[in-house]
Amino acid sequence: MKKTIATACLTVWLCMLAVGAAADNRDPPTPPINWQSEELRDHPLVGKIWSTKKGDFVSIREFGHRLALARFVLLGEVHDNPDHHLWQAWAIRTISKLRGSRIVEGAPQVDVIAMEMVRVDQNVALDKFYGRDVLVPRPRKPRDFARMLKWSKSGWPDFKIYEPIIKQAMHEQIVIVPASVSRKFTRRLSKEGEAVLADAELTRLALSKPLPEKMSKALSAEILGSHCGLIPESAIPRMNFIQRFRDATMADTLLSVASGKGGILIAGNGHIRRDRGVPWYLEQRGVPADAIVTVKIAEVASGQTDPKAYVDSAVGGSPAADFVVFTPRKERPDPCQEMRAQMSKHRKTKTTQ
Repeated sequence: MKKTIATACLTVWLCMLAVGAAADNRDPPTPPINWQSEELRDHPLVGKIWSTKKGDFVSIREFGHRLALARFVLLGEVHDNPDHHLWQAWAIRTISKLRGSRIVEGAPQVDVIAMEMVRVDQNVALDKFYGRDVLVPRPRKPRDFARMLKWSKSGWPDFKIYEPIIKQAMHEQIVIVPASVSRKFTRRLSKEGEAVLADAELTRLALSKPLPEKMSKALSAEILGSHCGLIPESAIPRMNFIQRFRDATMADTLLSVASGKGGILIAGNGHIRRDRGVPWYLEQRGVPADAIVTVKIAEVASGQTDPKAYVDSAVGGSPAADFVVFTPRKERPDPCQEMRAQMSKHRKTKTTQ
């Protein structure tokens, strides 16, 4: 009997050791590789993480630790790809989990998750969602976020693919804040340009300092390309400023946290570029470059297996992102074909009015 008990105790002890070894708190959670996107799932880069600094692939542990140590983590995306939002939710979980381990002890606390998809004129809805200024806050679910912020009318892809981000933020008790201005203000900018802003505000946002000429030209070329070459060149300078303003505003949102605290940004891959995106404005306002980590989440392309080909180069050749996470492609119609159809419809509508 005593031998049986001793054997059982030894077995339990060995099992506990095995479980402890497997559940090392320094390890990030399991990455989301149960792919939702349909195209190129068997591409050799899918699921890998490329470090532009090392010029090599890195392990999930190394990647997770780098995220957890940064003050500001900027997570890019292709907006309609559901796998990108699963990786963003994973990053939120990873940062929260690893902050408690001895490896990343002392890292800045993440106070906010700023989302490009949320506007400042939705703050009242956010207050209601979080139950601010009420005696007895009601428990909320992610779908309440969509309902209260009228997501279905926002113009962004289906909330279902963004829901993992909201769910994870709620689980980690990290507040979501707007990273975009109101549509009304954006329309004013498109008509009046920087004259809308006082000189002091331009200076505060670091917009009074022009982008270097090569960067500005590269931004204008990107704007023209993203609009399939269908916009008049006369419109590009104003659109260039609007893009700069949006990046500066996102940086300002991250800097709204208390001194020494940090934040996460959820935004399109163009906004998280180190050379002319949000990081540029953070650095202009005193944030050290090594306190920022930028992650481009990229869709793979057929026949393109060189990871360096997915890394946008800043003017001068330095990489525009610190890491690239590779996912399958989302099947979608040709965006330029859709844009041409929309513009043709708009012209016909104006003609008949």
